[in-house]
Amino acid sequence: MNEKNQMPNASSVLLESTSNASLPPSDDRDGALAQAEIAILASIFLLATLSNALVLGALFRQGRRASPMHRFIQHLCLADMTVALFQVLPQLIWDITDRFQGPDILCRAITYLQVVGMFASSYVIVAMTYDRHRAICRPMLAFQRGPTSRHRPVLLAWTASFLLSLPQLFIFSKTELPSGAHECWAAFAEPWGARAYVTWVTLMVFLLPTFFIATCQGMIFCEVHRSLRLGPEAALAHRGSQRGASPISGAVAKTLKMTLVIVLTYVFCWAPFFLVQLWAVWDPQAPTEGPAFTLLMLVASLNSCTNPWVYATFSNSISSELRRIFCPRWAHRQARSLYEDSTVTASFSLGRDPLS
Repeated sequence: MNEKNQMPNASSVLLESTSNASLPPSDDRDGALAQAEIAILASIFLLATLSNALVLGALFRQGRRASPMHRFIQHLCLADMTVALFQVLPQLIWDITDRFQGPDILCRAITYLQVVGMFASSYVIVAMTYDRHRAICRPMLAFQRGPTSRHRPVLLAWTASFLLSLPQLFIFSKTELPSGAHECWAAFAEPWGARAYVTWVTLMVFLLPTFFIATCQGMIFCEVHRSLRLGPEAALAHRGSQRGASPISGAVAKTLKMTLVIVLTYVFCWAPFFLVQLWAVWDPQAPTEGPAFTLLMLVASLNSCTNPWVYATFSNSISSELRRIFCPRWAHRQARSLYEDSTVTASFSLGRDPLS
């Protein structure tokens, strides 16, 4: 693998040590592939930052009216912004300059935050899925612990992300290459170090969280199916009929659909990245310099672009706030017509959509 492919970015932040590469700077660089990668990364960066910033702005405008589910969406947006700013943007800059430009401390900080974004993107989804599981399958426990307990899973998700990313600070450093140039590269003490590290990160970021999410989702949909099959009254009796337990409503089902779409999108985008990473470190003959490898690994960053559109699709309040941002006059007419429609106003008082 040449020097270019060793750079710490979305496509090589987990890859092998510097001991295997000593080629000249970029004489064999594929210019067409580099230009395509620059165009793709620039598009992903702009879409991810703008769309997540808009959703965060829409949620900020709601203030205290934001629902608990919106808190998870806020943290998912922050995780996606971390990926865009510290994974996509550095790769874009390094593809343009063809070299890492900065001191050793910047090299370590960027590679650290790159993996923080990967962990956070996964663990916040885990926290959100666990919250849905607790609310649907164990409503009495959720009620007894109160609303403040909702913040604990997100706090644990971010804490774990920052702690589990610490090895990056010691693995990556600004290194002088045999050609005399300097690059931000990874170095492992043992030949098997890269395999162990990539496998460990894949397990902790992707495989274990995906297994946990799949288990929770399976339990949730079993409970939803049971509730729909028994009917509202029988479901209440089955779930205990104590305070805090309630049948599965259409509004709750809507949040479950959104959670499922977010999970499936995450798996679809990140699975190629981790498969390619594992292939690259376990198979010495893997064609890691080909365009197929590069483009497959860039698919992971698309997850940061797609999530905001999922939120806007399933959340009426977020989509309404976005309309107010882009078309204030239309939003004012809509709000006025809703206010004047007594039947619609009355229907709103009967219950609140967790995504509203």
